[in-house]
Amino acid sequence: MGDVQHGSPQRLIRASDLKRQRGWTETLVVALLGAPDALCPNPHGFRAPMRWYREDRVLDAEAGEAFRRRVGRLAPHDSWRRGQPTRTWAPDEVEHLEWLDDPARIALFHAPRRPRGRRRRRADALPSAAPVPGSARAPVPRFEVLRLF
Repeated sequence: MGDVQHGSPQRLIRASDLKRQRGWTETLVVALLGAPDALCPNPHGFRAPMRWYREDRVLDAEAGEAFRRRVGRLAPHDSWRRGQPTRTWAPDEVEHLEWLDDPARIALFHAPRRPRGRRRRRADALPSAAPVPGSARAPVPRFEVLRLF
């Protein structure tokens, strides 16, 4: 196997193709593959850069037990895609490809996501028990539903 960055026959796979064509999830990509091998600008505007993984790393991860369990749980409408060929690219076919060799940059790439918490309702937004009519705190209905039939 040659050096990937200097024209080797090693192929690259996009993270989006892993999820769309091979049954991966974002959690599995981060857990099993870690940081990407290379990045390139997203051609669809100002979005996150496209992540590229070496094909040998993907195949090694797919041979593991965690991924085999995931494939076993795939629904029939998702599992048929695993039999289809996956698009791969040679490094020289991807424009503006930037290899992530620096460990500090690799460590900064995956920021853990915080789960979204439910917003609590404010105490003053809760309806109170029978306000006095004409007082300053009488609730104003936001909308009124009319039934015509």
